Amino acid sequence: MGETRDIPPDAQIHNSVIKRMKSCPEYRPGNLIVGGGGRGVRKAPARYKTGEWVSHMWPGDHVKETFVRKNPPGDGCERHSSA
Repeated sequence: MGETRDIPPDAQIHNSVIKRMKSCPEYRPGNLIVGGGGRGVRKAPARYKTGEWVSHMWPGDHVKETFVRKNPPGDGCERHSSA
């Protein structure tokens, strides 16, 4: 029904997604940038920038490298909904 899919806070995200978020200002997936599973935030507000990500596996490998959220929800960083 057009709802965004849930992304677990510990999901491994391919490096191409992180690169696209940084190079394309219009690409702002709320379920990745804002977190909180993805419900209710289709496009992240600009104040969130691209979120904070750290290399998880295969650092520097253009094909295999994955990233995880630096501060997943539940570690003191609250999820803010957009209006």
